Amino acid sequence: MSRASAMARGRLFAETGMTDHCVVTRTKTSSDVDPATGQAASITDTVYAGRCEFIAADTEARDITSAGRPVTQQGAVLKVPVDSDGSASIAAGDAFVATLTQNGLEPIVVRGRVGGGHHQTAAVSRRIPVEVTSSG
Repeated sequence: MSRASAMARGRLFAETGMTDHCVVTRTKTSSDVDPATGQAASITDTVYAGRCEFIAADTEARDITSAGRPVTQQGAVLKVPVDSDGSASIAAGDAFVATLTQNGLEPIVVRGRVGGGHHQTAAVSRRIPVEVTSSG
C-alpha cells in the first residue's frame, strides 16, 4: 500500500468518528459605522461548517474572572477533517459552536474560542486546541 493510499484510508477512518457538527466563525470590524449605534459594524464570516469531534482534553477546569464575572475555563480539542473546505483556515481567536449529537442524550451545544492551529505532517485530522468558557 502506498503512503498516499494509507493516508486516504486513515483520513476516512478518522472522519467516521466525527459525528458532531461544528461551525467556526471569525468576526471582523468593518470600516462602516452602524448608524443606530454609532459604532463600527461587525461582520461575522463562517470559516468552517461541517463534521467534527469534540474532546474535553483537560480534566481540570480553571476558575477565572472575565469582564468582572466569575467563569470556568477548560481546554479541549476540536477535530475536523483535513480535506474539508475551510478547515485549514481555522485560526486562533475564531469562535466555534459544536453541537454534540452522538452522546445518546439530547444534543449538547458547546461554545468556545480557538486557541491555536494544528499543523502536522501526515495528519489524518486537524486537532485544533480550543478553550471552552462557562458562566458560573
